[in-house]
This record gives sequence, C-alpha cells and structure tokens, in this order.
Amino acid sequence: MLPDFPRGPVLVMLGFLAAIITGTILLGLPQAVVPGHSPLSLEQAFFTATSAVCVTGLTVFDTASTLSPLGQGMVLAMFQLGGIGVMTLALLVFEVFSRQFRAEREDVLDSSLGSQVWTHGARQTLSLVLIYTLAVESIGFMVLAPSFWGEQNGLFQALFLAVSAFCNAGFDISPGGLERFATSWEVALPLALMWLLGGFGFMLPALWRARRRYGPSAPTDPVLRMLLRAGLMLMVLGPICFWLSEAGGVLEQFSWDQQLLVSFFQGNTTRTAGFSLVDMSAVSRHSLLVMIPFMLIGGSPGGTAGGIKTTTAWIFLATMASHARGQSKVVLFDRRIPTHTLRRAVLVVGMMACLWCLLILLLTIYDSGNRFSLEQLAFESASALGTVGLSTGVTGELPLGGQMCLAVAMFIGRLGPLTIAFLLFQPQQDDCLEYQRAEIPVG
Repeated sequence: MLPDFPRGPVLVMLGFLAAIITGTILLGLPQAVVPGHSPLSLEQAFFTATSAVCVTGLTVFDTASTLSPLGQGMVLAMFQLGGIGVMTLALLVFEVFSRQFRAEREDVLDSSLGSQVWTHGARQTLSLVLIYTLAVESIGFMVLAPSFWGEQNGLFQALFLAVSAFCNAGFDISPGGLERFATSWEVALPLALMWLLGGFGFMLPALWRARRRYGPSAPTDPVLRMLLRAGLMLMVLGPICFWLSEAGGVLEQFSWDQQLLVSFFQGNTTRTAGFSLVDMSAVSRHSLLVMIPFMLIGGSPGGTAGGIKTTTAWIFLATMASHARGQSKVVLFDRRIPTHTLRRAVLVVGMMACLWCLLILLLTIYDSGNRFSLEQLAFESASALGTVGLSTGVTGELPLGGQMCLAVAMFIGRLGPLTIAFLLFQPQQDDCLEYQRAEIPVG
C-alpha cells in the first residue's frame, strides 16, 4: 500500500518537476540558441531549466552569448514562475474548476510560499503576490531602462535583470556580465533593492497590513518584528563581513565610495540573489567561507529567496540559547514559541546542514583530479542548496555527475528542507504507552 503523502508538498514537487521538464524540452529546441550554435544537449537544457525554475542562477554556459532572445525569454518565464511559486499559480485552477478543496488550496499555498501566517485566504493572498510582484518589477524596469538605453536589446536587458533580481534568480544576459557596472550606482543599487524586496517576501506587506489593522496586539506582530530585525541585521552584517575580508583584495581597486557600493551589493547578494560585481574566483578563501552562512540562511519565509529562512535561523539560535540557560520555554517578543515550531526549526537547520555536508562529499568524489579546493566545493554546494547562484567557476568544470548533484541540490533547496522532510518522513501519532526513562550521557 502506497504511503499517504501530504498533498501540499507533493503538489508543489510535481509542479516544479513539470516546469523543469517543460523548460528542458523548450531549451533543447534549435530556436533557443543563437544562429550557428549547436542546440543545447539534454544535460545542458536540464541543468539550465532546473536552475531557472529553482531561481538559482548556476549555469554551465554563458547565457548572454549562447541563448537567442527566444531562449532568454524562456529562461525569464521559468524563473518568473519559480519566483512566484509554480503551485501558487495552481490556485487559479483550483478556484476555476472546483470549490470543494478549500483546505487543500491552503495547504498548497503554505508549501509553495513557505508561510504559515496569513491573515487572508488563498485568493486574497494570490492577488497580493501578483500585485506585489508586478509593482516591484515594473518600477525596477523603469529605473534600470535608462542605463541600458541605446544598447542592443537594451530594454529587454533591463526587463530581464529586473525580473531576475526580484526573483533572486541571479541570471544575467548583459554582455561581459555585471562587472562593468561595479561603479554604477544607477544599476547596482536598484538591483540590490529589488532582490532585497523579493527576499523579504510577499509576507511583509500582508503582515504590515495586519499590524495597521489590529495594532501591536496582532497575533502576527512578532513575525513582522522578527522579519524586519533579522533582515536589517543581515543587510548590515553581510557588507561589513565582505569589506573586512576583501578591503585588501578585490576591493583595493575601487575608491572608498565605490567600495561601499560593491560591499553592500556583494554582502547582500549572498542572500540568494546570485549577482556579482567582482570576479568570484578572485576573492580570498576566508571570504568564501564567510559567505556560506549567509547563503544557507537566505531570505524571509514567503519570499523569492531560498535558504533555511531568517525566522528559522532566529528560532533555532533562540532554542539553543534557551537550552543552554536551562530554560524550558522559548520566549521572543513577549510571546512563547510553540514546541512544534521549535521542532520544525531544528529539523530544517539539521537537514540543511546534513544535505550540505553530503553534497560536499559527493562533489569531492566527482572531483577525482583534485582540481578544486575544499572551500570552493563547499561554496558551490551552499550556493546550490541555498538557490544562490554565485560560483567561482566550479559548476561549468565539474563532470556530468557533479553537475547533476548540483541540479538535485537546487531542486531540494527550492522545495525547502521542511517539504523534503514531509515527503520522506510520514507523520506518526505518539505511542500512548509510557516507557521508562533512559538517562544517557551527552556531550
């Protein structure tokens, strides 16, 4: 008898798989590449489709010079769908064809957006998601358009970058990459603000609206305060860490105001955006290691960013601190955190750590020639699992087996460790029997 999997996570997984398969087929067409270029192989098309749908940005070829405008449009459509959440769009189908699956619609929404705190139903939430996405991307396009005016396909470049930034996709079709904009506040700052808004997520305006309606006593108020404080803390800490690591390295070529811009950009792009103003293969070893925790944490729940989410990291650290102090309860913002929330936070962090270590091991096995250092493989693994897209050049040089491992990691990272846990481990009722306690030394 087949196990009774939770329908929400299963539908999310099938939705992403369907999008990846469709994208693979489309990118394999001759029209998807520039004239004179051989069509993408099945492996190349699959990896790119997975990276786009999972809004990661890792590539095995140069997107700007290999894909035709049609192929680039396909990639844009895929990471737009991935950013919004494939299964969020499925809510439209549920609304049109049936009204008897209300509870299931809410389950799908929760699995797709990673949020369990919404003050409105599925239809209202979907409307908020689409309006928020369209508004930010439209404003971003209008701000970026003047900087690309006059270039070949300049307006399409601006649109592509605006959508890619908001979706935290990390794809770029600018000739020569974004390094040519390292000193351009008009391009770098809007991009950073867009992916930060995408990383904060669709939950932020919903929670803010609830606070304005109900005041500080709203049940969702602690979540809003946690999102803002954690986001702002990481927004400042990331650039400081990057500047301290690279002040005498890749930042040395820039003036102090340019260093401020590049540090802000690079310190926050690790939060799953995946863009880069500098050559990542030139940064120091300790810079790579410092970036890894930011990549694994990611953005806020309900946003386009990946990672374990800022609220999960906060609750996990608060749980560890409470246990270290011998406290039986975890209290944040004068509210007690439920036990099931604490368990989920520990489960997500634990699974992410285990998956990251496993992926590093697999990449070291496929790197049989020892071409890459351990910190490079660890960085690439965190980039894939956190759906970041930053790379030191390892991805394109790995053998096929290593690239497929990264593709699976991107898929797992987009679904989220908690969704994977729901799929792997069936919920079971606690045994009613009372067992004798076993005192086992730990530590």
